[in-house]
Amino acid sequence: MTTGPDSVDWPADLDPRSLQQPDQVSCGAASVAAARVLLTRWRPDDPEASIRAEHRRLTSTLSHRERTQMPWPRRLGTPPWAVANALSALTGERIATMHARPRPAVGYDVLTEQVRNRPVGVYLGSRWLPRHVVLAFAAPDGGSAVRLFDPARGTVVDVARERWEGNRVGVGGWSHLWFVV
Repeated sequence: MTTGPDSVDWPADLDPRSLQQPDQVSCGAASVAAARVLLTRWRPDDPEASIRAEHRRLTSTLSHRERTQMPWPRRLGTPPWAVANALSALTGERIATMHARPRPAVGYDVLTEQVRNRPVGVYLGSRWLPRHVVLAFAAPDGGSAVRLFDPARGTVVDVARERWEGNRVGVGGWSHLWFVV
C-alpha cells in the first residue's frame, strides 16, 4: 500500500472481489476486513469465513478493544460503534462517529480530512435509514472525490464531491451519506 496524503491505493496482491460481502448484512464486517488489509499485511486465507467471523465479533458484546459494547442483532448489520471500535483497535487512535445526514457537505469535509490519515467507515442509505457500510481509503485529486471499497460488489470506486453533497452517492444502490466513522 502506498501511504501519504491522498495517495492510498488498493493493494495489488488482493482482488477486491475476494472481500465481497457474503450476505445481506455483512457489509460492515467486509469493510473492517478491508481496513485490516489496508493497514496491515494481513491477507485472508478464507475471505468469506473471515468476514462472517468478523460480523459475529462486531455484533457481540465484546469489542475489538476488549471492552463491553452494546449488543446488536446480527440480522440488522453492523452498528457504527462497533466499526469505530474495530478501526480504533487497528489504528491505535480514538475513532468517533459523525452523524452527517443533516449536513452532507460538512460530512464530506470531515470524510476527506479523516481519510488522509486512515481508512474511514462510511454509512450510506436512503433518506430515511442507513443501510450500507463502505470503506473510504483515499481522496485523490486534492479531495474532489473519495475512493472507496464497496463490499456489495467487491469493487473500488471513486465518488465525486458533488454526489456526496447532493445525496446522490449511488453506491450499493444507496444515495445518502449517514455516518462518517
